[in-house]
Amino acid sequence: MKRLIIVVALTLLLAWNLSVQQAYAKITRDEEKVSFTMSEDVKGFFMADDTNSNYYPTRLGYRFTIFDAVGCTLNIKLQRITLDGYRVTLSEKEFKGNHFDFSARDMVSGTPNRNHYLEITKKPGCGDVKIKGVYGFEHDEPDDYSFD
Repeated sequence: MKRLIIVVALTLLLAWNLSVQQAYAKITRDEEKVSFTMSEDVKGFFMADDTNSNYYPTRLGYRFTIFDAVGCTLNIKLQRITLDGYRVTLSEKEFKGNHFDFSARDMVSGTPNRNHYLEITKKPGCGDVKIKGVYGFEHDEPDDYSFD
């Protein structure tokens, strides 16, 4: 019993003396909603990260619901556009068939304040595919940032 009281007392003293500071941060999103029927073989979206002038850590990604894709395969690439116009693939995923409730998703680290590209390609033999969802950026910003 004596040992239990000593352990409790030491735990309380330790808890009072520990200085744990709270970390405040916020995530801002810069996303675009889309809803379209993909009848062509390739469709792309230009993504400009122009809202991140302070170069905060950036993630780019998408969340899509895919309909009418039975027996069809979609290849989705997230790419960064270099200064001389080339596209460097950051992530590439294949989605087979229908994906409901925004289950076709991907998120990768991006380059802050740079241009990126989202490319969707249908494999041969696919009909019209319906896609609905969002794509864009997330930025980790400190919460105490002052907007001068």
